[in-house]
Amino acid sequence: MLGLAGCAGSGSSHRAGSLSAQAERETVKAVLRSGFGEIRDKAIVERSPAELFLPGLKRVSLLDSDLRLEVTETHLTLTYLAAEIQQWPRPPADDLQAWVNVTADIYGRAKVVSQLAQITDREAFYQIMFDAALPTIDAYSSYSGWRNARTNRATRNGFIGIGIDFDMVPGGVIIRSLVPDGPAARAGLQIDDLIVSADGQDLVGQTREGARKVLSGPPDSIVKLVVYRANTRDGLDLAMRRALIVPRSVEATDAEGIAYLQVKTFNVRTSSDVAEAIAQLKAARDGQIKGVVLDLRGDPGGLLDQAVDLADLFLEAGTITTLSGRHPGAHQYYAARPGDILAGKPLVILVDGKSASAAEIAAAALADNGRAIVVGTNTLGKGSVQTLIRLPNDGEIALTWSEVVSPGGYRIHGLGLLPTVCTSGFVKPLATMVEHVYRREAPWRAAMEQWRTADRSTPSLTALRELCPAEPRTEAYIDRALGLRLAADQPLYAQASAPSLAAGR
Repeated sequence: MLGLAGCAGSGSSHRAGSLSAQAERETVKAVLRSGFGEIRDKAIVERSPAELFLPGLKRVSLLDSDLRLEVTETHLTLTYLAAEIQQWPRPPADDLQAWVNVTADIYGRAKVVSQLAQITDREAFYQIMFDAALPTIDAYSSYSGWRNARTNRATRNGFIGIGIDFDMVPGGVIIRSLVPDGPAARAGLQIDDLIVSADGQDLVGQTREGARKVLSGPPDSIVKLVVYRANTRDGLDLAMRRALIVPRSVEATDAEGIAYLQVKTFNVRTSSDVAEAIAQLKAARDGQIKGVVLDLRGDPGGLLDQAVDLADLFLEAGTITTLSGRHPGAHQYYAARPGDILAGKPLVILVDGKSASAAEIAAAALADNGRAIVVGTNTLGKGSVQTLIRLPNDGEIALTWSEVVSPGGYRIHGLGLLPTVCTSGFVKPLATMVEHVYRREAPWRAAMEQWRTADRSTPSLTALRELCPAEPRTEAYIDRALGLRLAADQPLYAQASAPSLAAGR
């Protein structure tokens, strides 16, 4: 109301304000139309526009607790302080554009009557609307505003920068870690170095976001830093060329001829990092390694194509995974191409209750094709695939649109992956675990046929998952030790792989 009073004396100012409100309305409509249209068309379960919009509209009080939207079979009524503000005819359930229009109108009216709503930016409104709608699809579909979406894209695809992780301190930017072979590392920067300025812009007193903007820039551009280092009096002048930085997702060690690879996530370079790590360890041992342990414990997953490519590294043939969903584009089939980089040598995969998504897809592909032994516990059971939808506001929706079917014919979602060797609850010495494998004490394996033909009811899935209960075991040394022993001990590996073990005893 103060804004309207201030414009009353000037026709041109009033028209400018109206145009601004109209422009905002069209911006809101564009985001809602894009986001909810994609959800309606592609979500794994079908939802009408009415089912998608109403949950968020009923939460209009999150903009201001004095706002309410009353919903009847025929009308939508906005109230403020219990007084009616405006009423709209309820749109037909399947009319997307009508729901877009009425939602934008309700948001616009809320901003007129409520000062709290007026100072709330559009991003908060989008968050309310999508956060209410997406749980009606499943627990994994989500919306990220433009700030979080940018971080997510950087995690998946990389970002342009100098390759440092940093904290803000009173003196500027302090380096906490460096990307190996990144621009900063090549220029000689070190952990705990203090960056006080970049291209003449002071970093002292900056926010983390402000410092990030200063340090990032166009690809291949040069940034000049002033850096202070412990035990030195004068600042160092360093220049480096910005580049695409993709965080390393794989840590590799040589465990007496076994390539031990810890895969933290599945980003755009995961499969190439695994292939490169194995090649380097082979080269260090004149082309010979005994086997590989892939540690996927705690790995939350990531990009589907990287799960497929990682599994394909070790397979000569066979199905990697099959996807099915409501949208035609969700139906996909992935098969292995010839070429096992290990030439059939032992491959052991470690999983736990936090291994999810792409980690489960890769592990299931290798286990079901008889190419790997899986050690650990039942995995998380997130066998769904999200398609990423970029919105006009630069936010994004991760929308579940398909489910994963393993090569063994079972759906991972809600069930997870059954290990070859279950370690749930085990803290015993390695010798006891080895004896456990030799004696084929694997009663849970008798359920593999049930696993493949599982009744999708919750009680049935719960009962099967309890055969080898999911546990977080990223710190369980016994799992690592057993994985290394299996990869190094051919008779033990063969025993664990034996069909009689898989059938139970």
